[in-house]
Amino acid sequence: MQPAHLKKAFRCPSTCSCSRESIICVGSSYVPRISPNDVNSLSLVNGTFSEVKEAMFAHMPSLQLLFIESNKMETASKYSFRGLRDLTHLDLRGNAFECDCRAKWLMTWLKNTNATVSDVVCAGPEDMKDKRLNDMTSLQNECVSTDFVLHQSLASESLSVDTFSYKNDVYVTIAAPSAESCMVFQWDHIEMNFRTYDNITGQSIVGCKSVVIQDQVFVIVAQLFGGSHIYKFDEDQSSFSRFQDIEVSKISKPNDIEAFQVGSDWFFVIADSSKAGLSTLYKWNDKGFYSYQSLHEWYRDTDAEFLDLDGKAHLILASRSQVPVIYQWSRSNQKFVLQGEIPHMEDVVAVKHFRIKEELYLAMTRYIGDSKILRWGTKQFTEIQALPSRGSMILQPFFFKERYYMALGSDYTFSQIYMWDDENKLFDRFKEVYIQAPRSFTVVSTDRRDFIFTSSFKGNTQIFEHIMIDLSL
Repeated sequence: MQPAHLKKAFRCPSTCSCSRESIICVGSSYVPRISPNDVNSLSLVNGTFSEVKEAMFAHMPSLQLLFIESNKMETASKYSFRGLRDLTHLDLRGNAFECDCRAKWLMTWLKNTNATVSDVVCAGPEDMKDKRLNDMTSLQNECVSTDFVLHQSLASESLSVDTFSYKNDVYVTIAAPSAESCMVFQWDHIEMNFRTYDNITGQSIVGCKSVVIQDQVFVIVAQLFGGSHIYKFDEDQSSFSRFQDIEVSKISKPNDIEAFQVGSDWFFVIADSSKAGLSTLYKWNDKGFYSYQSLHEWYRDTDAEFLDLDGKAHLILASRSQVPVIYQWSRSNQKFVLQGEIPHMEDVVAVKHFRIKEELYLAMTRYIGDSKILRWGTKQFTEIQALPSRGSMILQPFFFKERYYMALGSDYTFSQIYMWDDENKLFDRFKEVYIQAPRSFTVVSTDRRDFIFTSSFKGNTQIFEHIMIDLSL
């Protein structure tokens, strides 16, 4: 009886013919699992193999010649030829390789191997048919997808989220009216999450907007009651302290804050949504912010958006009571001057601008009816797409790694994330996310990681991470 620790005697399979150095199998459905140690040639001809699996031949490290001709192979798994250090010739003719994402690893391996490899001819997809995989440096499909996965949940409702960077650290301000606070979070580079840094208390806080001016950090805190205030970061105390009060007579019901720079001057505007409201522009004078210009009286403004239009500074105000209006900055009198309106866009509650390859677009949020995507053309905006949006308070464009997205919130159903189709120049539905009464989607990037903060009026503030997925694996 043979000792148990010795290797089993090699027995040639019935579908194969074997010699000391070679094995030839015809019509086989499997690779011989036991073989002579010094076998250097293996032929698997007219078999039923549909793929080459990982390390499929690792038990034959001496192989120099490998013939896998006329099988039914469509793909080769990652590391299919692992362990074959002496391989000099590989024949894959007569197979029907699908040159989609599954072929990405084989394409890369063909470029790096020292072995002589036969033609690997693509059988599909249709646009790749009869092409040689050996000649390709990339596939038409980049074989990479993306996803948004929950990274962190903050146990607080919120209305808005803003972010700023200061001395190599990333911070986030969150307006939480139910908690009567403007919460400040900081990215923790060790724990890799967002941790509480400071808490600015107030009454019915609806907005926290950060502004960094010459290494000074300010947070504009808009409140429904008790007036609105500006807080300044005290580096010695590592906290924010009240710096200035905003004139109560000017602002009754703040709904949005937009901060921006025109030339070297800093401004912020508060959109006032009260019936007797007066949206107001404030300017920085090196000592504080002061009331600079009143805008759009009596129109119940809900959103303000600053943008560069044909090289000139513009401001768009959205209102519940009329179509959005456009102001242009006048260099002569250093004020915003009413320029016109965006027609046929009633009931717009928010306006956001974005650019894709130098083209300027507007995302128009509507609570009733369809939200709209407009493109700037010859001196006017033209509608290019309508998105069903019953119960939406926010349509937010954003981008990560040259991928352009549109987040459409909903108070009644799942929120939708759309992705830009560059060929059709439209947004396609990409992913559903459940957020209770979403009010904002804010991009925060740090440590080469990308996040989207989703504020919720009735649930937790959720942080999703944007991840890349390799479809070739």
